[in-house]
Amino acid sequence: MGDKMNRRENKIFSELIWNDKSTVAAFKDKYNVQERSIRLAIKSINDDLMEAGLPTIFENSEGELSIEDKDQIAVKEFEKFIQNYNFYSYTMTKNERHTILALILLNGREYITVDMLKNEIGVSRNTILNDLQELKSWFEDREMTLKAKPHVGYVIEATETQIRENILKLMEVNSEEYYQNGYMLNVYWWLLLKQLDTMNSFENLKNILLEEEEETGVILEDYSFYEAGIELMIILNRLDQGKYLISFNDESKEEIEISSKYPFSKSVLKKIGRKYDVKITEEEILMFTKHLRGKRYLKGERNSATSLDINVMIAEAIHLISGQLGIDFYLDFGLYDLMVAHMKSAVYRVMNGEVLVNPFKDEIINDYPEILQIVHKELENLENFIGKKFREDEVMFLVLYFASVIEKEKIQSNKNKKIPVALVCVTGRGTVQFMLAKLKILEDIIDIVSVSSHHNMNEIEQSGAKMIISTIPLPNSKLPNVAVRSPMLDDQDILTIQQKVFELKEKEQEEIEEQENRVIKQNPQKDIQGAFYNLLSKERIELDYPAKDWEDAIRCAGKLLYDTKTVTEQYVEEMVNSVKKHGPYIVVCKGMALPHADCSKGAIEEAASLVRLKTPIEFGSVYNDPVRYVIGMSIKSAESINQAIYDMMKIFGDENNMNKFDSLPDEQAVLDMINSFQKQKI
Repeated sequence: MGDKMNRRENKIFSELIWNDKSTVAAFKDKYNVQERSIRLAIKSINDDLMEAGLPTIFENSEGELSIEDKDQIAVKEFEKFIQNYNFYSYTMTKNERHTILALILLNGREYITVDMLKNEIGVSRNTILNDLQELKSWFEDREMTLKAKPHVGYVIEATETQIRENILKLMEVNSEEYYQNGYMLNVYWWLLLKQLDTMNSFENLKNILLEEEEETGVILEDYSFYEAGIELMIILNRLDQGKYLISFNDESKEEIEISSKYPFSKSVLKKIGRKYDVKITEEEILMFTKHLRGKRYLKGERNSATSLDINVMIAEAIHLISGQLGIDFYLDFGLYDLMVAHMKSAVYRVMNGEVLVNPFKDEIINDYPEILQIVHKELENLENFIGKKFREDEVMFLVLYFASVIEKEKIQSNKNKKIPVALVCVTGRGTVQFMLAKLKILEDIIDIVSVSSHHNMNEIEQSGAKMIISTIPLPNSKLPNVAVRSPMLDDQDILTIQQKVFELKEKEQEEIEEQENRVIKQNPQKDIQGAFYNLLSKERIELDYPAKDWEDAIRCAGKLLYDTKTVTEQYVEEMVNSVKKHGPYIVVCKGMALPHADCSKGAIEEAASLVRLKTPIEFGSVYNDPVRYVIGMSIKSAESINQAIYDMMKIFGDENNMNKFDSLPDEQAVLDMINSFQKQKI
């Protein structure tokens, strides 16, 4: 390596890798330095690139900077080039140096001397001593102790959980800005990784994770995939040192044990255990499951049946927002399913103090202020239930879900799909749905056949896509591709995509005609009607019950379940206690309540009961009282939850439908009416 690379030089290099062109003047303005400083930085980078046998940065006659023939070089080659730097060939800032020192101390097997630190990162002994003095308070703020023993060295006194959590935070905080382009083309991040990845396992661990994704169909969003890889590396590194979690004392342990993420976590860790010959304990599986529950997923996510309360409150929120905006969002099962999936993770994040950053916050505020205001208001019940308020970034993702439905309403559907296209998005499900809605304007010439993470390119290859639309540059893609300027897809982005499609149509008309016969429709409307009907029976229907109050009405619905041996007595009590504890959140739309309990409290068999009240009863709901219909629920699977609630919202969310039920003479007539809705596919 030539002269020492610094942060500015690294950023210039990375930007030129991912973007087509820039100028010296643009870099000068961006970093607020003299032109000479930029040119010296470019010369330093070029010296190292030449030494590595890679294309160098050149300036054309118009003053534009770019890397010569970069498209002929795999990004992985530039990544290898970055990895070759060490502490002696990279100039760290003070904060970067403190992070490296903290990481070395946290990950140390034993006492670490000043000389060891000095030799490792290439600074003076006095600099190390000053840094350690300043780091003492950093550790104290995190309830850890930096202990110094004369003539022996330094060691961290903390629990294993504390050590792992803080190693993870250091990696995440210092990698977030470097991961925006999908690859870590940053010297400093690789220096961090070298300190942590003592077994050179990172790539293998990501492959194991990818293998599990392909086996299960559960696909992590890109940044979540990266986070999971880091977490696995930390686990493996600590286990290799003999550092095990002694216990897992989490308030949500029971819920984690039956979480849908538990089998995924167990399978991944068992594979790692076999490959690296390390013992995998139950505590390790539970902790990784806990991390996975806070991740964001592109597809295949399954929700635990233990959070039926959340499903119900989401159903209520959708119905209220529908009324506010004059659009029947609850008729869109895709929206409901996505919101449930996102909210399960969102609730977990807010309960555990985890932060999710929404990079499109400003655009959402500007474009959808009305939806934002309404969503904020209608989330209050859920916030009151969990005892926490959602961060603004979380709310923004929910706004995107509703905005996606509005965008679909604006664009008339056209089934004549032409060019099969893969969508690569690194920011998660909400953004994907928004982009899909925006791209409807081009649906006469494109068909979205794959929605994939950047790390899972196999899916694209298997989808039959002839073109890629991506939120990040893909310089080494085998397929024609367009990197949009923003996932918000402005007019210029749409025009660029359209031009690329027309180019492709001219060249591959025959392939297009063949492909049209096997096009995959993106996000088909799921035909789930019938779930509610299948849960009911004549024995679990009671008409014109003279309820004294809301509690009596709920007990009637619960008794119908108990008498048919689908729940225990405890379950009925929990149905009542849930409302006493959390209020009338079960009144999800005008005139209809969904009392329920956690399946662990005595759900024997999946079933539903229906009670038509003789006189409407006040449950205490501001918007939806009085209640005319009480539907008791005993649900054990996540799929049943979503399908049954969706069915009920479609039927009882419509006042005209409810009026039809008011005049029905007997239980069989009720079943026949519900079955008729199924046949009509309302």
